[in-house]
Amino acid sequence: MPNYRVIFYSVMRCRYHLLAYLILTSFIIAQPKISGRLGIGYTSPDYKKFAESPFPKKGVFENMMLNFSFTYQVYSNVRIGYSQWSSFTSDKYEGEDFKRSFNYRAIVVETYFFPKKKLEVNFTIGPLINSGSISLTTKQTIEAWDNLMEEFDNSEIDLSVSDEMTTTFLGITSSVGARYYIKPYLAVETQIGFMENYYSKDKWKFQDKDIKGPDINIEDLPLFSFGLVYGW
Repeated sequence: MPNYRVIFYSVMRCRYHLLAYLILTSFIIAQPKISGRLGIGYTSPDYKKFAESPFPKKGVFENMMLNFSFTYQVYSNVRIGYSQWSSFTSDKYEGEDFKRSFNYRAIVVETYFFPKKKLEVNFTIGPLINSGSISLTTKQTIEAWDNLMEEFDNSEIDLSVSDEMTTTFLGITSSVGARYYIKPYLAVETQIGFMENYYSKDKWKFQDKDIKGPDINIEDLPLFSFGLVYGW
């Protein structure tokens, strides 16, 4: 005769184990398909030319960047998406309105796992398509533009009162991060990584002409960030 008491206890233990497994994994299974992230980051570019000239200096704030990203879960532990970092400075150059910006845009692939119930560890990698711009708006004279062009060793450039010089360059980014879920749809996240950029001062454009830009070192940028993540 079968020992029904033993069978009963075995079945109950299996049920308890299954229940515990479902409780621990239900949080993971309920991961939102779409996630949006808003954060701030810190990096350490070397603005060589700007440091040697009368350009605006913001100290530690010059190295701060804003970040936003969107990702979509395509597999149980894989997300793909878009991420953008923006560095922006607005001030005065020789009394005129001066703006400088760099935007780092990435198509990212992100994998992740849960070492603990609400703690996610993730790894991110992706190619970068970046852009930079320097604009100057003068009220009465183009003398400030003349001086700005001379800072970058350019001459015989036709100038207007308000204009912009631009550049585009490629790169790659990678990071490792930790995300803690306050709610299934709300989390805080910190990441550390790097950007490998292929910037050249000789690849700027001004009024559809090739010119020289600032001599800055943004080729190997370490990156630290903190952000808030919302999913739905």
